[in-house]
Amino acid sequence: MRMRLRASAALVLVLLTCCRAEAGTTDVPSGAKVGAAPPATRVCDLVSPDGVRSIYAGVRIELSDYAGPVGDPSFDSCEITVDHGTTTSPQTPFQLQVSIDTVTPSEHRAILDKFVADGLGPRVEVPGLGDAAHVVGAGFMQVYADGRLLRVLGGGDQNAIELAELVLPRLPELAPATELGALPACDALTAQAEALLGTHAEERDDRRTVDELRCAWIAGAESVSARISGYGDEVGRMWATTELPGAETIHVGGLRDNGVYMPSGGIYLWMGEQQVNLYLRHRPHQPADREALTALAEAFAPTLLAVAPRIGPPVG
Repeated sequence: MRMRLRASAALVLVLLTCCRAEAGTTDVPSGAKVGAAPPATRVCDLVSPDGVRSIYAGVRIELSDYAGPVGDPSFDSCEITVDHGTTTSPQTPFQLQVSIDTVTPSEHRAILDKFVADGLGPRVEVPGLGDAAHVVGAGFMQVYADGRLLRVLGGGDQNAIELAELVLPRLPELAPATELGALPACDALTAQAEALLGTHAEERDDRRTVDELRCAWIAGAESVSARISGYGDEVGRMWATTELPGAETIHVGGLRDNGVYMPSGGIYLWMGEQQVNLYLRHRPHQPADREALTALAEAFAPTLLAVAPRIGPPVG
């Protein structure tokens, strides 16, 4: 069984000893910065609030670590939120994603072939980025450079091109993640996750930041992932999903109407007065897998308050 356990020992140490700003970067004044920029150890290090503002405008920019998605390949992400300071322009986060591992040219061609087979847009040259970039669909652009995949999901197509142009020169600074052991908080649920997969997990991708805990179990093309966080926007997003076709409110962990099941293979779950959130995702998902996915949510529920990375009011 091959275990691919992604994280960075140095990053874990920094996250355990530093303040919340290590996981989320905003442009709130915090004193002058001196010296050269530190090495890029996470995707959010590849951009700055000022750089994002130069493309998207806004009065406040927030950059937050967002581990995943997982699969072949897996990605680390930076979630970007642009606050325009108005009630008519909602704060809709979008993601900048970079593949964890290097991707060979043949692997890249296979990914493009799958996009075409799935009807996700033609292979066209993207102005400023050339034919190594691919507009996969509305709000989804991918660029292949330096053996890595860079994706921008959301935020506007032309803006995505400009953001990619901003990030690509720094992409070589982001080293592939090194291998570490599975996190105990995730590993405790491996049996239930593997019951959903129907087999042993061939790969693992667990990681923890100040703001969230991520767990992932992968077997071939199938994956199960979990995101656990404290205060944040996930509660609002959870209830927003009840308006989606096929979404259904469910009871989890002895609480009534605290979860939402989506036929696409997701469960949003809220636990406790501290507003700990869990998002489970199963890909690919079949209706017959619903019971096992719900069982995994039930298994997570008693431990959420203990393993959530941050319990308490938001800082600032």
